[in-house]
Formats: sequence, C-alpha cells, structure tokens
Amino acid sequence: MFTLKHENSYGRLFSILFFACIAIEVTAEMFSSKLLIYIFKPLISIGIMVLYWNASKVKTPLFFATILLSMITNILFIPNTYELLIIALLVFMIHRILLIYYVIQLIKLEDYVPLLIAIVPFLFVFFYLLSISSDSSASGYFVLIIQNILISIVGGLALSEYVMNYNKMNTWLFIFGLLSVMQYFIVFIEKYYLMSLAPTAFRPLAMLLNASVLYSFYRFIINAENVNNKISALDND
Repeated sequence: MFTLKHENSYGRLFSILFFACIAIEVTAEMFSSKLLIYIFKPLISIGIMVLYWNASKVKTPLFFATILLSMITNILFIPNTYELLIIALLVFMIHRILLIYYVIQLIKLEDYVPLLIAIVPFLFVFFYLLSISSDSSASGYFVLIIQNILISIVGGLALSEYVMNYNKMNTWLFIFGLLSVMQYFIVFIEKYYLMSLAPTAFRPLAMLLNASVLYSFYRFIINAENVNNKISALDND
C-alpha cells in the first residue's frame, strides 16, 4: 500500500525517508518541540514533491504549486496565533481552489449533478459548526465561510466520483477527500472550540492526518496521470 507497484529503488528510499519524517514530526508535535516542528513539517511537503518528481512522467507545475501552498499554510500554523491563523486560512483558500481545479482537470468532470448532491451533507455539517462557533471577527467569519464551501466541494468530488465511477484512481481520490474532511474537522474543532486545551491534545493527530492527506493526494495524482496517459495513447493509435 505504501509504495507504488513499479516504484524504482530511489522511490522506495524516498518513501522510507518520507515516513520517517512523518514519525519524527508527529513525535515532535506530541512533545511540542518547536525546533523539530519547524524542520520536519516543511520536510513532509518537500518529501511529497520529491516522491512525485521521481514517480511522475508528467511533472506538472500544478502539483508543485499546490503542495507549496500547503507547506506555507502549515508553517503559518506553527506559531498558533490568531493573526497568522487568518493569513494561513487565506493561503489555504488559494491552495484549495487550485487543488479543486487540478482534480477536476484530471478526472475530466462533465456531470456536475452528482457533485452538487454530494456537497450538501458536508455543507450542512460545517455550516452548523460555524453557526455555533464563538468567533465574532467579520474577517475570520468570511474566511471560514469560503473554507467550508471549498472543503465541501473537495468532499463532494471525492464521494461522487467514488460512487459514480469506482476504480483505483477514484478510490485514492475518496481516501484523500475523506482524510481532508477529517483533518479540517479536527483543526476546526481545535481552533474554535477547544483552544483552552493543550496543543498536544490534537496536533499530533492533525499532523498525521495532514501527512496522510498529502500522500493520498500524491497517489491519486500518479494514478490519474497514468490513466490519462493510457487514454491518450489509445486515442493516438
């Protein structure tokens, strides 16, 4: 599961180093080691970019831009201040928009009705949580509305594609979408309901989910590229 079927020796080495970085980063979050967090949190994103560069035949700039924005967001989350949280959410908003565009391009979405139906339960849950949150800042409220819509689209894309077009590619998309929703839910609860608790209560779990999101996204992209390459090859025959 953790390595690609046709991964070369470099890919297997990079995978081992990637999962080692995850283990160190999660441990650093448990013990609130800021130095290790500042070092290994960006390394996880860099590791995913290295894995993609090694495995992909396409090497699209969109992938690197998407992961880079995610890395910037994660770095801005480290200090755990309200001001940087808002900036991080703005950067993450751009990341989500780019990611959604990227996914839609790869899956070649044509029928939007299943997507619109699948979005509804996610919108209901996250807007309910927002309605009972204690955040009274107008700017923060607006950013969270956009974030709720974007994560609902991510969840809706993953769910609708998995149900309507079941295959290996969409299985990875579903795993990515499910983990993304779980990660957003954990971060939302921590930042807006349980800020009085020690960060060690949720941050290791959030970091583990974040790394899992990145890895499942990478696996989806590689599978999607392979499928699209095969389709293009057949069309050219």
